[in-house]
Amino acid sequence: MSKAAAASGRSRWLPAYLGFVLATSVAVGACAWVVLPRPQLGPVLLLCLMGLVSFQIREPEAASRISFSFLSIILVASAAIVGVFGAWLVGTLSMLIDRRQRRWSATMFNAAMSGLLGAAGALTYALLGGEEGDGMLGMHTSDLAARVGWPLLAADVVACLVNAVLLAGVIHLDQGVPFGVVVRRALTGSGVAYIGYGIIGLLFVILWFPAGLGAFSALLIMAPLLAARWAFVQYGEEMRSHERTIDTLVTALGTKEPAAVDRSQRAAALAEWVAEELGLPPGQIGTVRYAATLHEIGHLGVATRLLRRPVDSLTTAERSVLDRHCVMGARMIEGIDFLEEARSGIRHQHERFDGSGRPDGIAGDAIPVAARIVAVVAAVERALVDPATGGRAAIADVARQLQGDPGRFDPEVVAATIVALDKHGVPARTPSGVSP
Repeated sequence: MSKAAAASGRSRWLPAYLGFVLATSVAVGACAWVVLPRPQLGPVLLLCLMGLVSFQIREPEAASRISFSFLSIILVASAAIVGVFGAWLVGTLSMLIDRRQRRWSATMFNAAMSGLLGAAGALTYALLGGEEGDGMLGMHTSDLAARVGWPLLAADVVACLVNAVLLAGVIHLDQGVPFGVVVRRALTGSGVAYIGYGIIGLLFVILWFPAGLGAFSALLIMAPLLAARWAFVQYGEEMRSHERTIDTLVTALGTKEPAAVDRSQRAAALAEWVAEELGLPPGQIGTVRYAATLHEIGHLGVATRLLRRPVDSLTTAERSVLDRHCVMGARMIEGIDFLEEARSGIRHQHERFDGSGRPDGIAGDAIPVAARIVAVVAAVERALVDPATGGRAAIADVARQLQGDPGRFDPEVVAATIVALDKHGVPARTPSGVSP
């Protein structure tokens, strides 16, 4: 493995994995063409066109791991409308043209993966006795659930699982992220969305065959989806505006204390992992990430000479001024609506779980969860420096330091932090970062 590949976490097995996925997809398509019934050309062309358009107009991520595309809906519907080969072809052709992707290898992998998703879903549908094509015409309502509904939803679940596994493989080999972590993230991030895809795909199939609308059903399905995309674009713009505000605040902090920028980025990454381990809902995870990113924003109100001196050299009065940075930070972002919940995470980061902390002396679960997480994350940053060598401390040593003061931290958050560090490792430093 080259030094560049090692530094990026890329495995030498990545090309082999990409080739294996591509070869498997081609083999599945060829077998479906030879062995299984072939679909009608008209519906296949229409679904391919819909898939191509839906992929090209997809909305990029509006927030962490959140994106919007119609392609999964079309692949689910293709299982019942055009069968295994048709679904494979729709998935493959829909992603062969990607105006946003410059790497041909990534485009080929995406096309192969999408083809496998379509084929896996359609094969599941067929094996469960799902009715295909014209066989649904005139079907009684009572038969729809058993012969169309449940098989199609099962096909949707299988497609979701295949998507998670294939993505986890390539991300693990390309970036070094643990396979299980990526699978879990993919399922928690898109699992709920796939349920919606399955329901809309079922509606598409019902309109096409049992309702007898045929190709006209595509118009009835696409119209509300385009309206939903417009709403998602507006949401995305709002989220990007929030991120720009956060970036501006961190940049301002960096002009005074450059090392704080790197600490903020690492704290945000670790805090998000810990929040996920604790099973917090997406909204709370966002709040935790904001609080961790800005947990040192109050340093803008502290004299630079105090920030540059070792903590052990500060007088009691100077240390008191420095310790008030959490209160000052909470005041600085007052009035920014989307940061309102994060303010408490910043203000109360120096509280102790036993109630003897500051500024308000609250204890236990009365301390906001964002503050409890930020407190541990900030302590991890300090504990990672080995006092003997100045280098990186082992995670086991960090764990011992966190557990060494039982009244300081929430034990549940400490446990989740240790698990997160074991799974992900220490958040990477940016090239321009300065060691604390």
